[in-house]
Amino acid sequence: MKGWVLVAEPPNGFWAALLRSYLDGRGIHVWVENEHIHAMFGTGPLSMHPVNAAFGPLRLWVPQTQAEEAQRLIEEFFAP
Repeated sequence: MKGWVLVAEPPNGFWAALLRSYLDGRGIHVWVENEHIHAMFGTGPLSMHPVNAAFGPLRLWVPQTQAEEAQRLIEEFFAP
């Protein structure tokens, strides 16, 4: 996607929703690839089930201008 950068591939819908909410709360716009197809088949938002590879991975994309900040926040989020 032109102008967007992939910043994360969460293992399930729960982590995708959590990371999107975290980044969105800090002013970073997030687009979750394959979110709707996973939601239709029971592995979408707030699902703890692993991503179904047949529907493609869940991927979090942010605008290129916000990519560095998003990466920093994700690293901060997972820091011990």
